[in-house]
Amino acid sequence: MKRYTKGLDYIQRSLDLIIVFASWMMAYYLRFKLELGGESADSKLNFYIGFGVLLSLITLIVFKNLKLYDAMRLERQSKEIATQLKANVISFVVFLIIAFFVSEYRLSRIMLVFYFVISSFGLVWSKVFFRRIFSKRAMKFILVGNGDVALNFYKKISKVPSLNIIKWIDAPENIPENIPRELNVNPREIEQAEVDGFVIGYDHQDSSKTSELIKKLSDFIIPIIVLPDVSFARIGYSISEYKGQPLIYLNEPNIKQLDLVLKRIFDFVATSIGMLLISPLLVLIALLVKLTSRGPIFYGQVRMGVDGREFKMWKFRSMVVGEANKETWTVENDPRVTKVGKLLRKTNLDELPQLWNIIVGDMSLVGPRPERPQYVEQFREEIPGYMIRHKFKAGLTGWAQVNGWRGDTSIEKRIECDLWYIKNWSFALDIAIIFMTFFKGNKNAY
Repeated sequence: MKRYTKGLDYIQRSLDLIIVFASWMMAYYLRFKLELGGESADSKLNFYIGFGVLLSLITLIVFKNLKLYDAMRLERQSKEIATQLKANVISFVVFLIIAFFVSEYRLSRIMLVFYFVISSFGLVWSKVFFRRIFSKRAMKFILVGNGDVALNFYKKISKVPSLNIIKWIDAPENIPENIPRELNVNPREIEQAEVDGFVIGYDHQDSSKTSELIKKLSDFIIPIIVLPDVSFARIGYSISEYKGQPLIYLNEPNIKQLDLVLKRIFDFVATSIGMLLISPLLVLIALLVKLTSRGPIFYGQVRMGVDGREFKMWKFRSMVVGEANKETWTVENDPRVTKVGKLLRKTNLDELPQLWNIIVGDMSLVGPRPERPQYVEQFREEIPGYMIRHKFKAGLTGWAQVNGWRGDTSIEKRIECDLWYIKNWSFALDIAIIFMTFFKGNKNAY
C-alpha cells in the first residue's frame, strides 16, 4: 500500500478517537445541559471528562485488538461497517464493566444511551467518508498463481469495485476473459506499472515457484504480497513474529484474546444468575434422584477438556449403580437408566450440575462436548482432525448437539460440526445455539 494510503489510515484512527471523545462530551451536554430525558442533578464535568479519556483508551485498545483497520479496504463496505459496529459494542461493554468496578459514582444511563447512538453514527460516517476517499484511486494488483490459493483470493477481491487485477501471470484456465494473461514475469515492466501489490499465490505443492519469484524480484521496487496455503488449517491460523522471524500458527482458533475473556465473563455471569434462578429446581431434582434409586445424587465422570486437560464433569445420576452399569454409551431403551433418569436425559436436566463446571472454568456454556479419555485415544487414531476440537473449551451444549449429533450417532458428523463451530465462532452463534438447545437439544438423547 502506498505511503499516502498509510497516512490516511493513521488519520482515520485519530479521527475515530476524536469521534469517540466528542460523542461522549456531546452526550454529556445533551443530558446535563439541555436535560434531555428529564431533569437531572448537576453533574461533575471533570468526573465525566476523566471517564471520556478512559473510554477513548479502551476504544483504542479494542479497535487495535480487532484489527479494525487492517486490510479493511480489501473488504466490502458492508462488512467494514458491521465490523465497526461490533467493535463499538465491545468497547462500550468493556467500558461499562470497568466503570462499574472503579467508581462509586453511577454514570447516567440516559447519557450512556446518547453516547452509544451518537458514537455509532459518527464511526459509521467515518468509515463511509474514508471509503470514498480511498475509492477515488483504485488499487491495482498483479496476481500470480494457478491454484486454489490465487483463485480464492481473486474471488474475494473481485467483489470490491475499487480493487482491480490488471494482469494474471501463470493463471488457471477458469478465470474471466477480460483479465489479461501472461506466462512469464517481467520485473522491469511490473516496477514501472506502479502496482499496489504483486500477489503470489501458489499452492503448497508449488511452493518452490514462490521462492524463485521472490528471489527474482528482490532487486526491484515492487510491493510483494505472498498468500500462504493454509488449506490444511482446519479451524484457523494466526500470524505472529518473534525477534523479526514471522511465525504462522496452524490449527489455532482464530479468536482474539479479548473475545475469549468476554466469553468467560458471559459464562460466569449468566451461569451464576441461572443457578440462583433455578435453585428450587435443582433441589427438587436432587430429592427425586435420591428417593427413587439407591446411590449418590451426583455422578462425576472424567472428561478431556481444552488442550487435553482432564477434569471431572458432573451430572445428576440417571443410571443404576453397581455391576449392572458398565462404561459404554447409552442406547435407546437402555435398561441401566432409571425412571427418573430417563426423564432427566430426555429433557437434558441431568446436565444441570455442569453449571458448576462452567463457574469454575472447566467448561463453557457453548463448545464441543467433552469425551472420556479412553474414547479420545480410540477416536484420535480413527478420525482425522479429532484432537483439534480440544483447542477450544468444552461446552454444556454445542453446534453438534443442537443438530442431533449426540449419543450413539456418527462421530465423524459430530467432529465436523465441532470444527465448523470453532472456525466460525462468534457471540451471535453462541446465543443462537443456547436458544436452539431449548428446542432441539434433546434429539437422540436416551
